[in-house]
Amino acid sequence: MAKQTVMDEVLILKFFETGPIEKVEVVFNIVREKMRERLSDRAEDRGKSAERGPVRKRQARTNPEPSREETAPSPKG
Repeated sequence: MAKQTVMDEVLILKFFETGPIEKVEVVFNIVREKMRERLSDRAEDRGKSAERGPVRKRQARTNPEPSREETAPSPKG
């Protein structure tokens, strides 16, 4: 995360902690409604993807694991 982003988040938190309660309440209500919209949009998207069935991507192995036979110690004797 970029340093500026962290500073912005800190300033936002300080606003909610120390700002005038009237302003904080108004901003909080706006943010709450926006988050509800985002969450309902996300739930709708999940519903659409559920209709299509699960989509799963396979990751290609960049370094294949050796088989157990290759990693087993050779018997002495």
